[in-house]
Amino acid sequence: MEYNEQIIEIAKKLNIEKNKILYVKYSNLFEISDCKISIATDIFQKYNLFFNNCKVPKLVLDFPIQSLEFKSCCFEDGFIIRDDFNGYVSIENSIFENYFSILWVKKEIYKININKNNFNDVSIFENKILNFKFEENTIQNISVSNNLFSKEAYFNYNSFSNECIFFKNSFENLSFYEAKFNSFVFFQNTIKGSLNSVNANLNFDFENLENKINEQYEEFNKYKKEKDKKSLDKLANDFRDSFRIFKNALIKDNNLLDASNFHKCELYCKEIELKQSWDKKGKNVENMTDLEKNISRIRDFVDFLLLGFYRKLCDHHTDFLRVFNNLILLIALYVLFIFIGGFEFNLEKKSKDLDKLSNIFSFFTEAKQKILNFSFIQQYYGYILIIFCIICLIFIIVTLCKILKDIELGFIKNIIFKDGLKSLWNLCAYVFALLVVLLYINIFIPKSQNNLTILSNIGIFFTFCIFYLWIVYLNSFFLDIFL
Repeated sequence: MEYNEQIIEIAKKLNIEKNKILYVKYSNLFEISDCKISIATDIFQKYNLFFNNCKVPKLVLDFPIQSLEFKSCCFEDGFIIRDDFNGYVSIENSIFENYFSILWVKKEIYKININKNNFNDVSIFENKILNFKFEENTIQNISVSNNLFSKEAYFNYNSFSNECIFFKNSFENLSFYEAKFNSFVFFQNTIKGSLNSVNANLNFDFENLENKINEQYEEFNKYKKEKDKKSLDKLANDFRDSFRIFKNALIKDNNLLDASNFHKCELYCKEIELKQSWDKKGKNVENMTDLEKNISRIRDFVDFLLLGFYRKLCDHHTDFLRVFNNLILLIALYVLFIFIGGFEFNLEKKSKDLDKLSNIFSFFTEAKQKILNFSFIQQYYGYILIIFCIICLIFIIVTLCKILKDIELGFIKNIIFKDGLKSLWNLCAYVFALLVVLLYINIFIPKSQNNLTILSNIGIFFTFCIFYLWIVYLNSFFLDIFL
């Protein structure tokens, strides 16, 4: 049998049966299938090996190899590439029960292909890599730091579940095409060429990002001395810098649409940063410098309120549905207040206002009568009404099913009722504060003036503002939950 001696040698060193090994002549490699192997350094250095559906113990590649390919394998312990490694590695459709690392490789790595795998922890530190393909993987945590990617680096179609850290790397060309970031991404790197993040999905919102920054703050300062600890606003600034780098790289490539999503996350971080800056205690004013710092804090607080309002109003100009919805709410609220504010307290004018109001209602009545006068509608009015009610009922059922499909009852109780009641309490507090202000203003109105008219005009204007801001917040809250 051709290559029988080599097969016997490989079987002996890997501690497997020789019938598990097949020599593939056109590829000049030995295929090893359906077994649990032992590690043999000299075999990896001597032959091109392809492992299919094998169980692999802890593997440390710190020596030159020919080529190693793994497909549908299970790595029961760690897999490390480091130090004096040189050669080609390909891993596909495999499961890593522990960590995967590429660390401090001295020579430039020519090519590595890692596709369609399931990882827990990935660490890639201080390497020089020419071509790097890391695609269609599911990764819990990944940290890529201090590497030089001198040609192409592909992270396409990956799903990043938890931590995703890219720090102090140098990329020639970088691609995150259709990558999914289900948690935060910390990115501070140099991109010399182009960045492709078309269809990249930043699958987190403001609350997720704020929680993650708080978690990182606790983790970062856990074992630090007081003087070495980093404040929460400084950490939020680091995250903001990550999104800014993404945004600038995309703007450089004239990809303004994808850049807007990273700009949105940048503003999220800025809002968190301003909130934490405001929470810091102001300085006692002893000189002009202290005064300027305190004034700056007030300006930052106003910026924080504006950023929060724009986030609720339109998600920083990235959510057209929210913009359109709030526009409709504004128009509806404005019409409602026109009717309320249109009534004068002067009894002589009241009859004229009622005449105007009756004219408006008569217009709608005439329009309705013209529609009902159509012969088809008169003949099938009952059927049309029943069909309309059925369509509405189906729409309501489908909408409720969609909303409640993935939502537990406990979530509804904890989130909707808790935050809904909190929002209602805030509305009552704002309206009560307005009432107090109006009573206070009433003291300074001259007795010759009509107090009720002046106060009603002021009250209606500010009540409109309060109700609009409250509805924008409440509407945004429900859109965040259900859409």
